[in-house]
Amino acid sequence: QHHKVSLKRKHEQSDFFKAIRKTRNKGSDNDCTSCESLNEKLKQKNVEIEILQNDLAKIESSLQETKRKYKEMKLKYKEKKRQMKEENKEVQGEMVKFFLKTIPAAKLALCRTDYSKYVGDLLDLCFGRETLSESVLKCSKSRTSKTNVLDEGTINDIMAHVMEKFQPISIGMVRAAIRQKLNTCHKSKQRNGM
Repeated sequence: QHHKVSLKRKHEQSDFFKAIRKTRNKGSDNDCTSCESLNEKLKQKNVEIEILQNDLAKIESSLQETKRKYKEMKLKYKEKKRQMKEENKEVQGEMVKFFLKTIPAAKLALCRTDYSKYVGDLLDLCFGRETLSESVLKCSKSRTSKTNVLDEGTINDIMAHVMEKFQPISIGMVRAAIRQKLNTCHKSKQRNGM
């Protein structure tokens, strides 16, 4: 009797362990499928990370290149600024002669780049606006004795200088610019006088 019970228990235990093994194996299959899925996702993520790292490396390389170019430009700018300072020092000491009139080269360098405006600025430097407002280019019989005639030698030097600087303008164009400046000064004086 006892032996039968013992055998029965052994069978029950055997069935129990079989059931457990079956369950374990089933779970193991599920785990493997799950692991494969996770491994696949991990591979994809690693590929994405690699792409991002490559992109980052490109950006960093581009940034380094930009920084290098910026440093080069900054050095060039500093060098240019230094050269200009040296040139200005030289120019400030120089004088330019227009017949009897002598003016600093530094002031001449500040004249505007359009030829007619340059002529006007140069006349201001050589004669002054007050003199220009009371002067004419050439003497005329209809003019009163109070009217000044601009120094011919200075005017000739100015015209030669402007024609050389702004080639190929003609002497007529320079004369027209001088007359225009004188007219402007005359009108300005009349307005202020009124």
